[in-house]
Amino acid sequence: MNFIQRFADRAAKRHGRVQRLRLALPSVVLFVGFFLFFNAGEAFCSDSVKNWNRLSGPIPLINQSPIQLLFLQTPPDRAETYPQGKFSVNLISSIANTLLWDQSGGYLGYVDTEIIRSSLEFKYGILSRLEIGMSIPFMYGSGGFMDHGILEFEKLFGASRHLRENEDKGGLANQYTYKISRNGKVFIQGNNGSSGLGDIALRLKGKILNESDILPYVSARFSVKVPTGDEDRAFGSGAVDYGCGLLIQKTVLKRLTTYFNADVVFPGQAYKQVDVSLQTFYNLMLGTEVKLTHGLSVMAQLSYITRPFRDTGLDLLDGRIWDLLLGLSYVTKGGYLVQGGLIEDIIASSDASADIVFFINVGKNF
Repeated sequence: MNFIQRFADRAAKRHGRVQRLRLALPSVVLFVGFFLFFNAGEAFCSDSVKNWNRLSGPIPLINQSPIQLLFLQTPPDRAETYPQGKFSVNLISSIANTLLWDQSGGYLGYVDTEIIRSSLEFKYGILSRLEIGMSIPFMYGSGGFMDHGILEFEKLFGASRHLRENEDKGGLANQYTYKISRNGKVFIQGNNGSSGLGDIALRLKGKILNESDILPYVSARFSVKVPTGDEDRAFGSGAVDYGCGLLIQKTVLKRLTTYFNADVVFPGQAYKQVDVSLQTFYNLMLGTEVKLTHGLSVMAQLSYITRPFRDTGLDLLDGRIWDLLLGLSYVTKGGYLVQGGLIEDIIASSDASADIVFFINVGKNF
């Protein structure tokens, strides 16, 4: 009987995933519509990318807060598109330390993790002004090793958090906890030492306007998140999310380029079983790239993120996030790319986001 029950449970889970993948089918229709819109007539600009194999900024790292990783996030991107037939492959890897705890009403949240996340990123110019992209993430969660080091660093600047101090005093440093509940019912939970595929994201970007002496590059993009991650291990929400956005890019000086991304995301209702409704949320990014040499650049990116949860009373669920990325980028004449740096939460975001993120991105333009 136990075998029959286990078989039935697995079959039900597989059926649920098939149903969720069926819900992703409308995204294909939207992709086709987007494609036809940007391929209709000659009213739009043509390809004008120069030195395409030396494109570098901005750095395509999304917010690494474990809660936010459950939902669609559009990586920072330039408005330029790859020329037709050209493409890039990148592997961006990060390690993020997060310590969050809060309780309000019937909600209780405790997140103490270190997540290593690697995402394989593809971009391909299918037309002179139309580009497709894909993100395939792989995740590993554990208690990590950085808790005590972060506390000592915070103490050095007199900015240590009471939560981290209490964790250290209680001997809980580098232990794993990831659990969100409402009225005693857990609806988000991770497992120590677990690893697996996250939710795959697909994107379509179309260039609307070429850069001129006055006007910037302008592009639009459409994104969809397919629920390939296991929601029982907090590798995904288990629902399909959609998003659309506007990208602007302008070279202000010979060595200075600015980037602006504005995206709106429509999350699927993943937590209806606990009567938790999700809302539309927004991602904004303002970036600057300063070229020190023809191949070496300094990057700074400021991101602002609203949240899909609302009225929970927990900052870790619905508190807005500000974070600052600082990094270096080097691209060779042959199109090989190496980027590295860190992300720090700022402007009262310490109770909503990851404390610190280190990353490295390697890839090639073909």
